[in-house]
Amino acid sequence: MSRARRARPEPLGVSLQEAVRQAFAPELAVPRHRAAWRKLSLRWKRNLARLRPLGGMSRGNTVELFQDGDLLLEALWAAIAGAERHVLLATYIFEPDRVGLRTLSELASAAARGVAVHLRFDSVGSSNLKAEHLEELRRLGAQVKAYNPFFTWRSRLSKRLVRDHRKVCVVDAAVAFCGGMNVTEDYAGERYGNGRFLDAHLRITGPAVQDLEALFQPSGMRRASAAAGEGTFVQVLESNRWRKRRAIQRALRYTISRAGERVWLTTPYFLPTPPLQHAIVRAARRGVDVRLLTAGQSDVPISRVLGRHTYGRYLRCGVRIFELRQRTLHGKICVIDGVYGSVGSFNLDVLSDRYNHEVNVTVLDRTFARELERAFERDMQGAVEVTADAWGRRGLASRLAGWFLYQLVRFF
Repeated sequence: MSRARRARPEPLGVSLQEAVRQAFAPELAVPRHRAAWRKLSLRWKRNLARLRPLGGMSRGNTVELFQDGDLLLEALWAAIAGAERHVLLATYIFEPDRVGLRTLSELASAAARGVAVHLRFDSVGSSNLKAEHLEELRRLGAQVKAYNPFFTWRSRLSKRLVRDHRKVCVVDAAVAFCGGMNVTEDYAGERYGNGRFLDAHLRITGPAVQDLEALFQPSGMRRASAAAGEGTFVQVLESNRWRKRRAIQRALRYTISRAGERVWLTTPYFLPTPPLQHAIVRAARRGVDVRLLTAGQSDVPISRVLGRHTYGRYLRCGVRIFELRQRTLHGKICVIDGVYGSVGSFNLDVLSDRYNHEVNVTVLDRTFARELERAFERDMQGAVEVTADAWGRRGLASRLAGWFLYQLVRFF
């Protein structure tokens, strides 16, 4: 596979100004909104200038949100079935269940047509995937790699904790899928699975696909802002311990600290590191509408205990916290000021921040941001708000468990 070309940087003012104009122009035309939206547009022009060094910016994209796992799988399988050159698929969990076996079959069919297939999965997350499941793919010439086997006696524990937590698929450098959904029935709906998890994923076309494809290159790629006509402004951000890339963390801290109106966060595991804690708290103290939707029933119960231990600080400064009870939350979404949204694999916890390889797709677009806000509002219908009084009345056992686990986590 040929190495993706680095785009030549554009003059800073032109591309960012055009991106902001495209995002804000319709509202600026309405007199009663003109002053507020002009102020907000200037704020986000400055924000983009600060985010630009993180790379991965492009315009001219289309972005589609999926929360229905069945619809996502059908779109993914259709893209693989139509592949002509290559399919790159990386995932944390790849289960040999109905969804996993169907995906392997689609990949094998592509390889049989002469398509270059590259499959990467995490050795811990995909521990149920065995050699016999992959035999056909390998026989057809596909490149299959399990990331960072845990039981390697030469590796230090700190290295074993590094996991490839990304969920990305790129087909023919033309369409990409990125988000939080793994390849398993747990993320599918009634047709293909059990609908256990509530998650979010994106389908993307346009220049941003090149940035996602570059994640499969050994050195990655850092591109400047690229003008590509009318279309959605996207920035692809990664966190990679080996490359010393912390673009997701930097972008989250900066955009939350610069929010002017509201910050709505969805995360299944809530244990942010101190810099992100400070950004959230400062935003709430400034009067920003900060809301957190997290898991009320979790696939990692320890994470739920840890998250609840830290609620007090946020509740005291005005953050509203909601716990989803109807389904198991797994989505990772951030939407700020009704104009900026992020979907990806990054959890607001220590493992994502310090160890895991992650990727988020961020979008500056009012229509897309409003779609994320509507999704947040729908999800909150199955959630219960945690009040300061209720949190203060939790039992002694809950307090002690939270305190003890929190002390252990500090060593990581």
